[in-house]
Amino acid sequence: MKTQSLVIFLSLIFFININDACKEAHTHLPANIKKEKPSDSFTFIIPLSFNNKVYSIQLLCEKDSVYTNVSSITSNLSLPKEFYTILQDNFNSSTDLISSDYKSAYENYNKFKFKRTDFVEYEKKDIREFSSKLLYVLDVDQDGYEDILLLDLQNSVRDNDVYVMFKGGKNGISLEANFFDKAAFYGWDKTGRYLITGVNDTGERKLYKNQIIGGKLKRIDQCTEYVGSAKFCW
Repeated sequence: MKTQSLVIFLSLIFFININDACKEAHTHLPANIKKEKPSDSFTFIIPLSFNNKVYSIQLLCEKDSVYTNVSSITSNLSLPKEFYTILQDNFNSSTDLISSDYKSAYENYNKFKFKRTDFVEYEKKDIREFSSKLLYVLDVDQDGYEDILLLDLQNSVRDNDVYVMFKGGKNGISLEANFFDKAAFYGWDKTGRYLITGVNDTGERKLYKNQIIGGKLKRIDQCTEYVGSAKFCW
């Protein structure tokens, strides 16, 4: 009987010691197990293939109170200053590109390993497949040099995405002002030869088929699509 009581007593002491040890281990977690806090800034890149060479655009994001501020943009591809201005305005005004909440922005971009390849498109998309990418890189005017179309959110409205043309050439990249003449850009026709522009409102979409002549858009056809109608242009 005494032996049995001694076993129970020793077992109880062992249980108490183990329980206390577990509490102590839980209270003093190693520093490397604690959740890492985001730094007050981070940089992410947009890889860019241009004329068969690989470049990148780097965006520095800084914490401003609880908000995200894209403080600077640089690139190893020589780009006009207007390109940087438009791109920075895009990020500072659109939560679809980067969250205004810094903690969320950091966590989201951390998941992408601070690289966004999905912002750039290199193929012509027709009007039915057009996905309004941030950047389109291709030879728009078919002169042998790739160009860049940059989405301009400051001048876009719902369902009317305005793009700015940055023309490539033997002397580098330059801004092609008023290339789209303030119209929205919706992609190409099914042949990939003609650019489709226009204006969309709640009831109808006025579309224009454009050919590039002398580096400028020239309308060669126009059509209107109506909401609820099965009739589509081109």
